[in-house]
Amino acid sequence: MLQAEFPLSRYHNRIAVTSAAPAADVLAAAEEVLGGAGLRHRYVSVHDDALGQALSADFVAAGYEHETIVTMIYSGPEVEPAAREVRAVSLDMLRPAILRDWRVTSPDATDEHLGQLADRTALYARGAELTRLAVYDGEEIAAYADLYVDRVDRIAQFENLVTHEDFRRRGYGDALIRDALRRGREAGSDLSFLTAGLNGWPHEWYQRLGYIEAGRTHHFQPP
Repeated sequence: MLQAEFPLSRYHNRIAVTSAAPAADVLAAAEEVLGGAGLRHRYVSVHDDALGQALSADFVAAGYEHETIVTMIYSGPEVEPAAREVRAVSLDMLRPAILRDWRVTSPDATDEHLGQLADRTALYARGAELTRLAVYDGEEIAAYADLYVDRVDRIAQFENLVTHEDFRRRGYGDALIRDALRRGREAGSDLSFLTAGLNGWPHEWYQRLGYIEAGRTHHFQPP
């Protein structure tokens, strides 16, 4: 898939494997499609867990790094109200905080690259009802996340949770999750889910909050 508006967003410009294929063919497709579009990055996602595991060794041998992403469904009790105030904000209000935090994680990225990473969130409103949530510390946005709601299928998705390093361990992330679960429920959602890296600490944190694993996808890219 290619997304001409945000060519520097790897996730939006990638090879998505949805059925069995030899690793050599997928690698060749990445060169042909992504390279042919003039993109410097290579990114492959495999939607089937067993297939992703089967392809892993060949991708790693080809110099790709492997990350497993877990889809997690909320199965806990009705959540208590958030302990912190959570506000719905616009992209214009949130954009400076997004750029601030991407500069921390990607210090060598160009301003154009960072701008695309911030502005690509506008795409998500095309597929679902999007609410951007934020917790302030004084006048500064300390933490934020996205909530997507599909009112037809009654599904809510919580994603892109970020707490700036200066504001961690203050309960801001917990407040965002609780508020998102409440908003999803009030919008009529019967199912609320999120995704998390298998080997990162958020995966265990989400489990403690009441999320359970529902599936895995596999993602490959060169370092």
